[in-house]
Amino acid sequence: MARISKLFSFSNVVACLALFIALGGSVYAAGKISGKQIKASSLPGNRIKPKTIPANRVKPQALTGRQVKANSLTGAQIDEKTLMVSAAALANVQYESTTLELSWRTTPATANCPAGSYAIGGGATLSDENGGVVNSSGPSPLRTGWTASGYSWKEPGPTMTVTAICVVVDKPGSSISSSGKAPKYVPAG
Repeated sequence: MARISKLFSFSNVVACLALFIALGGSVYAAGKISGKQIKASSLPGNRIKPKTIPANRVKPQALTGRQVKANSLTGAQIDEKTLMVSAAALANVQYESTTLELSWRTTPATANCPAGSYAIGGGATLSDENGGVVNSSGPSPLRTGWTASGYSWKEPGPTMTVTAICVVVDKPGSSISSSGKAPKYVPAG
């Protein structure tokens, strides 16, 4: 009996009572606090479980490209109605070309874009397709022009015209900036 009386000492009873009250208060709070009772902007991001906020809870225009993980959006998640290319943005399209006569040796040629613009496309054509071939065609290494190479099996060889489609951009991969000028067209040859 003396042993039991040691267990029910005043300090043990108070400690057990405090423990039950503390645990009971947490359980009570977990069952009684709802999202309506949480003050706006009071939860830090690290207190929210991943994938628990539905899209209809995110304000339009609230997320920027920096807040979206690269390659995390699929085609099904992109609304095509919100993707726009304005005619003003396309006003800076310029066509630059260069022409050279081909020989039996493979010869490269580059149509360079004006300073501050980059190639978004291009190609190469021959004046006589039966007299030669275009080996390769693609953007130059820094995308500042379009490069193609070709050769001829005839003498004199056909001419190869390389054309670059250029636009002004801040850097490759960024959006197009517009000056509102009409596009410059340079005919081949």
